[in-house]
Amino acid sequence: MRLLRQCLTVLFALCALIAGGLFALQNTQAVPLDLLLFQLPEQSIAIWLLLALGMGVLLGLGAGSLIALRRAATIRRLRKRYDRLLSETQKGHADDR
Repeated sequence: MRLLRQCLTVLFALCALIAGGLFALQNTQAVPLDLLLFQLPEQSIAIWLLLALGMGVLLGLGAGSLIALRRAATIRRLRKRYDRLLSETQKGHADDR
């Protein structure tokens, strides 16, 4: 199953690279990017769009990582609480005997 997942990931990455390359070949018109305070030099439209896509992917991965870290911390905290309560319960049963 792991090998299948890796093969599919590599296949998807290759398809994305090929699609990006074809997209760049089709969109060659050079335009400057105006960011209100300054203007970046002319690049092809494909470069600007692919850079925006890449930045979006990185921001999404970063946000997802933060959510996963918070969830892991919550799970760790709840496990500690569960273990503490379980040991108190078992200790209480031992005292009853």
